[in-house]
Amino acid sequence: MSEAIESEEVKTYPELVKLIRIKLENYLQDKLSSFRDSISSLPSISGYRVEPRFWFRSMAAVDAGSFTITMAEKHVSVISALAILRSDSGFRRRIMSPMIIEQRRSEKDHDFMKRVDMCRESLLMKLAEKIVDEKPELILVDGPLISIPLFEEEYLDAVRSLIRRAQEEDVILAGFVKRPQSEFIASSLNLSFMDSVILSSCLKGSECYPWPAEERLDDRARLMLRYTYLKTSNDHRILPFRIDFPSHVDEADQLKVLSHIMATCDPVKGVPAMLLMVDEEVKLSRRLIKDIYQEAVERLMGRYPRNSWGAMMTRWGEFWL
Repeated sequence: MSEAIESEEVKTYPELVKLIRIKLENYLQDKLSSFRDSISSLPSISGYRVEPRFWFRSMAAVDAGSFTITMAEKHVSVISALAILRSDSGFRRRIMSPMIIEQRRSEKDHDFMKRVDMCRESLLMKLAEKIVDEKPELILVDGPLISIPLFEEEYLDAVRSLIRRAQEEDVILAGFVKRPQSEFIASSLNLSFMDSVILSSCLKGSECYPWPAEERLDDRARLMLRYTYLKTSNDHRILPFRIDFPSHVDEADQLKVLSHIMATCDPVKGVPAMLLMVDEEVKLSRRLIKDIYQEAVERLMGRYPRNSWGAMMTRWGEFWL
């Protein structure tokens, strides 16, 4: 069944649009000029070519999603996590029970959203740990294994526990970072751009760097991990993705993971097909949450007096008007 696509009508004052267009283009031009000058003196970086020849017979892709509702008095977030397992017998799904997180009375919006992000990533890691018991050859999580700065002990415990279980059961584990913000390489080159932007200028499709994957001590998680960047497409609009590995995954298995990614990545988006599938199925879209919210409100309105309805209204009436 097709679903109507909600479109936003643009009513912005035309002269304002014109000025914004000029400002934005000038800003992007300055960025391009600065980057061009920076890479002109860049040391030679040679990528390692990854052949798309390997295919894991069984694997799992794990992702999590969240959506925040602005209620009349505070924010409330819904968090979910989903794993899709593929084997010779077909596809199976595993889910974690969704969570609802409420903003604390004195908690600032920024701090609340950070806590939501941390809880979402923790839930992802906990589900991935449960999937270890299913014994797939590979577990590919949508996100980093190198710990995210500022996330607290709950998240770090979840990462450590996942890696420990994967090592105990001899399951290959990798993290696919779609939007890496890291500057591991940039800091060594004294450049002010992210690694993925720098490497986009010198890696070709199917090339990774560094290779062998670079060791990195994660002080916060007290783990030794490895990382490399993989350029999955020759399209210069698609930047290299970062792939994280625990230290127990040896070089041969790391190369199998990279080869599998190249063999299964979407030709347009450059992301492995299984990750795209789980991302779509775990996504909490505005339309979905709006429909679920409205159904719940309509049912509850018949059970509670009118003067109590304010407790379940959104701040701007956005899900109800």
